[in-house]
Amino acid sequence: MDKLLHQTYEDEIHSLQEEIRILEQQAKNSQVYSGAFLKTMDMQREKFSLQNLQSWKCSCTDLEAQLEQTESQIALLTQLTGIGFTKCTITTVGTGNEKAKQYRLSGYSHSLQFELEFKLTEIQTKESVIAIVTELNIILESSEFCDLSRFISRAEEKKNLLLFFRTLSAFAKWYEYRQVTFRHFKEKYPEVVRLPEGSSAEYLILECSKLPGVELKIFWKILVSEEGVVTPVLDLLTKVPAEALNFDTKNVADSAPSSFRNLLRLFGIEAAIDCLIKLM
Repeated sequence: MDKLLHQTYEDEIHSLQEEIRILEQQAKNSQVYSGAFLKTMDMQREKFSLQNLQSWKCSCTDLEAQLEQTESQIALLTQLTGIGFTKCTITTVGTGNEKAKQYRLSGYSHSLQFELEFKLTEIQTKESVIAIVTELNIILESSEFCDLSRFISRAEEKKNLLLFFRTLSAFAKWYEYRQVTFRHFKEKYPEVVRLPEGSSAEYLILECSKLPGVELKIFWKILVSEEGVVTPVLDLLTKVPAEALNFDTKNVADSAPSSFRNLLRLFGIEAAIDCLIKLM
């Protein structure tokens, strides 16, 4: 009886020890699993962060490339047309099928500054979207150009933006070229060339100390037609004292304008002016 009771106790002890061993093993496995799980989570988190960083870097690189490309295109367009923009604001107005955008632009064409406002109305059709300029207001910094001002008024009436930009670019190019040419000859021949109203004026005066009272005035106008065609026109006027005309047996003073026009056709503007100055 005692032996049987003793054996029963030993069996329970062994059973408890086995349960303890199994629980310890399970706890150990759980710790290993938890550690592996946490390690996996850390690796995934690190991978995710790295991917996000790489994706962000790629996005920044793409944006920088697009920005550089856009700036390059704008620079090329400005170089080709001479037109650049310094400010632009856009306001959307209207609802439904007819939406309009109000544009306000400030810019320059070579050395001329301008501002313009126009409304671009978008009309949705079955085939496509049609954009129409419905309002146009153009402000030029200088009001001294009569032909150009009249043309701008016509462009506003016709609401023709393309014609305005094309004509303004051609006019501004000739205007800047005239200024550069006048300054060039003033610096090259300071004793002969005078610019009473500066290089932006339409004329320069040639004087010669050996011929007191004799003046040659070169007019350089820039004409703009109703169709927006820009044409440079140069002419020569002479100022000769009456007493000097008595010695002009070959009518040089009278033939000077036509001779100057011939020089222009043969040699171009700069060479013709230079030749005339040397004759003085």
